[in-house]
Amino acid sequence: MDYKRKNMYILILTLVVIVGGLSLAYAALSATLNIQFGDITQNALTWNVGFQGSTVVGTAAGTSATGRVCGDATITATTVTVSATSLSKPEDKCTYPLTIKNSGTIAATLSSITPKNPNSTACSTSNGATMVCGNLTYKLTSDSSGNTILASNRLLAIGASLPVYLVVSYTGASLNATNTTQSGAAFTLSYAQS
Repeated sequence: MDYKRKNMYILILTLVVIVGGLSLAYAALSATLNIQFGDITQNALTWNVGFQGSTVVGTAAGTSATGRVCGDATITATTVTVSATSLSKPEDKCTYPLTIKNSGTIAATLSSITPKNPNSTACSTSNGATMVCGNLTYKLTSDSSGNTILASNRLLAIGASLPVYLVVSYTGASLNATNTTQSGAAFTLSYAQS
């Protein structure tokens, strides 16, 4: 019996040595990789799309030698207000150069342009960036000549500026027999995140 016990101890010891040797061999052929982070700051995004400047003088054009006056446009980040303007003859117009800038950290898209008819004046066309109201036409254009109507869905990239021209023109074929005044005409430009 002693011989069997001795063989059993030798066998157990051999198995322990083999398992230990395999463990060491496995440990020598394995690796542990670690990934660690330091401080991570999540920066806040900013939304800042608006008009630039403070005052713009309208540029007059047309056939009137007198009676044509382009009022000043007072500018804030969200509003442009044009002071009293007078047009006397067909082809008279006033053009106001404006700049819209994306100073934020989010790209923006001009999602819609909504006109508002002048008070007490019917408009035959009043959609997007054009209104024809009696003998006056109001337009938002993307060129100084007033030919290219501003369209929605224009991307305004981060840091980019968009030149826009507000053009008010006397487009009727005949002269007014009496003075008429339109007030309250407006455009609303809506921007959304791209």
